[in-house]
Amino acid sequence: MNDELAASYHYCSGVARDSGSNFYRSFSLLEPQRKQAMEALYAFARWTDDLSDQAGEPQDKAARLRAWQAELESRYHASVGTESGWQGIVEFHDNQLWPALMDSMHRYRIPLQVLLDLVAGVQLDVDSVRIETRNELQRYCYCVAGTIGIACLHIWEGPVERLQSAAIDCGFAFQVTNILRDVMEDARRQRIYLPHADLLAFQCDPLSWIAERPTGDWLGLIRRYIQEAEAAYEKSWEIHVHLPPDAKKMFSLMWQSYHAILDEIAKHPELIWQRRLSVPLWKKAKLFVTHFGPLS
Repeated sequence: MNDELAASYHYCSGVARDSGSNFYRSFSLLEPQRKQAMEALYAFARWTDDLSDQAGEPQDKAARLRAWQAELESRYHASVGTESGWQGIVEFHDNQLWPALMDSMHRYRIPLQVLLDLVAGVQLDVDSVRIETRNELQRYCYCVAGTIGIACLHIWEGPVERLQSAAIDCGFAFQVTNILRDVMEDARRQRIYLPHADLLAFQCDPLSWIAERPTGDWLGLIRRYIQEAEAAYEKSWEIHVHLPPDAKKMFSLMWQSYHAILDEIAKHPELIWQRRLSVPLWKKAKLFVTHFGPLS
């Protein structure tokens, strides 16, 4: 590993560490090369989110993300010695993640399209969000979460073709859990992630939803998506069976941590418009000891 690549991996590790994310803790369960690749993937995802969250009009944010996609594609093709088709490379100030990300993508054969789809998903969040149909929701969940699952499968060196559908199910389960947990915060940002068609089917007026005073059978709608997320969690557990030992631990910790959030929502769905539900500290500690302790 040359100095530039080593510095890039060190930079990505710092981005992941400084995020304070629970995901970062799970990376330590992996053997060193896979851990480095996960940190590079995380740094890319973090930068993508940050470009969306920076101040500016929606069209400015969308333009930044298109430029980010262009740079990703340009650097990927340049790193395999082919023509990118892009006129030049857009430099995002002092960004050092590219050597590590390119190295990880080629080492673990992460498809370029998967990360381009991730950026496309984040582009959907630059303005007020209205998802019309279940198919649109599935596409959104694939872009912002399923893509990460597929990239992880490559890094974990599991049987990708066999497990890709399960990874997409896992992304759906994780993202729907996020949507249900964050429903109040999203409404304050003019965002509704549950499909408009389902709101109408449950007599929920979108304007009342945005006002945080939902009408109709909103509780029935939430319970329906709790059930759908639970079914997706069950299907995605197949991934665990086919992974090497270190990846099994990481996947298990991620899966159980997110599933625990859904459990809390399922126990008290009526509270989602009052506060952001979270997993009790004792349960988080139990998960940590189970996966990191001497008996894990």
